[in-house]
Amino acid sequence: MLTVLPMRLFWVILESLFGNQSCLEVIKMALLNKLSLPAISSAAALLMSVTLNIDNAQAALYRFSFEGEGVNGYFTYNDTTIGFADSPNATGYFEAGYDYKFDLGEKGVFEGTIGNPIVFLPRLEDGVTAPETDDFLWEVLPFQRQPASELAFVSYFHYPKGSFEGSTAIRTTVPSTAILDVYPNVDFPNSIGNLLYTGTVQTRIEKIPEPALLPALLGVGAWFIFRRRQRHGKLLDMDM
Repeated sequence: MLTVLPMRLFWVILESLFGNQSCLEVIKMALLNKLSLPAISSAAALLMSVTLNIDNAQAALYRFSFEGEGVNGYFTYNDTTIGFADSPNATGYFEAGYDYKFDLGEKGVFEGTIGNPIVFLPRLEDGVTAPETDDFLWEVLPFQRQPASELAFVSYFHYPKGSFEGSTAIRTTVPSTAILDVYPNVDFPNSIGNLLYTGTVQTRIEKIPEPALLPALLGVGAWFIFRRRQRHGKLLDMDM
């Protein structure tokens, strides 16, 4: 059961939800004109609860997507997974990834439901002879592949050095352009295998809302519509 809120607390909730926006007064007046205080205070409690749940859910899920000439794909991951740092310039997030698809056109399609995002900053001082870039990797270990394999799948999205500002925290933003290298047959640590694809791609990261919370949002909207129609119907009855 929703608790009816005191007037002062009701205003505090509204202000916390909408901030100091100029539309706040309009929202207040609209609510007061359409609904009784018990109704709007209960609605505020419901709205605040849904908003808090959405904030918690949205803070965790992200989708990295890419698109280039004849290729496209994505992978989804949770940004709350604790990373494991193999070196000061590399952090892996084991099984933080949920689903992925790499469509490389004629070169093949690679997809599955689990993977490991890795942030890697190759630097000469670490003994890495590769070009100094900021890399966001998607790794699928042999036992994680579907079906299971003896070899790992690893993709590198190379960005210019300094793009990640020296941080190996899991990425929630990336530059819009990267060089993608895909190695589908990695025998770590013996061999990185064949380079199946390399090319320039456009990249972006989007926050994913939690699908389970969408019915709650729809419920709030339906509740307001129902109350408005109910009140409007009563006014019509009175006029008649």
